[in-house]
Amino acid sequence: MRVCYVQSGGFIGAIKSCEVNTADLEPPEADQVKRLVRDSGFIQSGNFLSEQTRDHKQYEITIEDDTNAICVSFDEHNIPPEAQTLLSYLQKHAKPGKL
Repeated sequence: MRVCYVQSGGFIGAIKSCEVNTADLEPPEADQVKRLVRDSGFIQSGNFLSEQTRDHKQYEITIEDDTNAICVSFDEHNIPPEAQTLLSYLQKHAKPGKL
């Protein structure tokens, strides 16, 4: 499973991103990532952005496995509660970068 994360926007418009591939992780951490994805409730692609998104942080998470790929976008005011733990994990691993 591969999870790609991009955070953009905010007041200064900084971009942070990371890519996590469970094949590259030790088994306990790979299992943790799979559990976080499962618990996030993301089962299909979708955009969940506020109409007033100026200066709001926006998040895009793409999840790919052997059979499926989904992409979910949301802003800091529409974070699904069940996805907060996955988002926190990805934020900890994100580094400043470019799109």
